[in-house]
Amino acid sequence: MTKDGEGVARDGDAGVPGSLARVLGDVAAERAAQDAKWGMQAVPDGTGAEGAVAEADRARRETDEAGRHGELTWRHILREEVLEAFAESDPELLRTELIQVAAVAVKWAQALDRRTGDAGRPGAEETAAKVGVEPRADAERSGTGAAGEPRPDRFRAIVDVHVMLVRDGTVLLGKRANTGYGDGQWHLPSGHLEPGESVVGAAVREAREEVGVGIRPEDLEFAHVMHRVPDRVGLFFVARKWDGEPYNAEPHKCAELAWRPLGELPDDTIGYPAAAIARVLAEEPFALYGWSTGIA
Repeated sequence: MTKDGEGVARDGDAGVPGSLARVLGDVAAERAAQDAKWGMQAVPDGTGAEGAVAEADRARRETDEAGRHGELTWRHILREEVLEAFAESDPELLRTELIQVAAVAVKWAQALDRRTGDAGRPGAEETAAKVGVEPRADAERSGTGAAGEPRPDRFRAIVDVHVMLVRDGTVLLGKRANTGYGDGQWHLPSGHLEPGESVVGAAVREAREEVGVGIRPEDLEFAHVMHRVPDRVGLFFVARKWDGEPYNAEPHKCAELAWRPLGELPDDTIGYPAAAIARVLAEEPFALYGWSTGIA
């Protein structure tokens, strides 16, 4: 996608060529300035204090409420991410949350640039030169091949993660509500991968956000990948131990939770997670869904 012949807008550019590289360059320059002033700082995290989880949950509810009433702001989004980071004491989970905080802050900065029409900020090359970062090759930056021909846009899949909480031969399902997709049907705790997030981090986050449990990354067992028509790739993880008792943490999106036998799912379970669960039981690591050469 081009804009007035100035360049190519890539993933993360929000339609403005160079937007993401410009903001990340500013971040890199600020980091270099901080190191020059204070050096590498070794201080405690100070996270995971008593009441931090409740505060993060409250921020999440406020964000959801603002979204439902059309009053969502960047402050809501960033505050929720920051408080979720403050609630984590496990270093790996904390790192995942901090990456999400950084990604939201970058996106907010891009929104400010678009709003003010700020084209006077240094480009990626200028900022890279200031901090000693090697810019990308011209062909990659301009979106052209070696012969100077325009490079066609590459296909981009949408990745989602699904968590199977398994206990005594049963799996935890939630009945969707008010989402616009599969409402009134049963589904696994699940969601899309967010910018700067690993699939394991996404699975941990979705389990916490939807059913209120804490899962250590090492307690997630990868079980299945499903390629769904036309552009979805779903990763399914099994967890057999977690912290806390599952509860409906998103009642505005979920009508109820229920433990169901793995081999006897409700008839009104959404088709693709039901198919994936069957393949997990059969120890089949991969399946197609909706393709003419795969599952109908």
